[in-house]
Amino acid sequence: MMCLLQDNTVDVAFITETWLTDHSNATTADIKSYGYTILHEHRADTKGGGAGLLFKSSLQYNPVNLRVNNVSTFEYSSAALTCSVDMKILLIAIYRTGPILKKFFEELDILLGAASVKSDYMLVGGNFNIHVESVNDFSAELEKVAASYGLCQVIDQPTHINGGTIDLLFDNSNILDCSTIQVKSDVTLSDHYPILCSTKNIQ
Repeated sequence: MMCLLQDNTVDVAFITETWLTDHSNATTADIKSYGYTILHEHRADTKGGGAGLLFKSSLQYNPVNLRVNNVSTFEYSSAALTCSVDMKILLIAIYRTGPILKKFFEELDILLGAASVKSDYMLVGGNFNIHVESVNDFSAELEKVAASYGLCQVIDQPTHINGGTIDLLFDNSNILDCSTIQVKSDVTLSDHYPILCSTKNIQ
């Protein structure tokens, strides 16, 4: 994975299913050796899961505590990326698995509400495990919650080896250059395809 990031000069990556068990270990040390740092939330008591953000070491960012506790239907990690003196982008990586519950949309609404007061610029990405390639009750509810905070979902290609668009990316300020989106179906590091995308020219 790190070679993929380097080969494509990736500055920031949304990572899910990290399978990390603590904040500092051999894996995080290896990530640093490639010139990146990782901010992540891990499962302290079980294996699997996890959500994180990878940053080029040269970038300036700060963890953001959204003060949304006791979330039970997904995992998330959040940080503010400094782009200029007056521009910070709030980044949120989300991992959701298991049955799709009404409570997920309620907790997501609370999270996005807390995030929306932190920054005017927001990108939310990750593995939602909700199929949005066709309209259904779950995809419609997800779109409704996201739209209430100005977030628009921009991935429209299959992102899983078995088909379906379940790895999603939301933008609330037209930050992303959607013409650059690439779903790398030729890269089989896992059963989910990596997604590459560039931002518009922001300094």
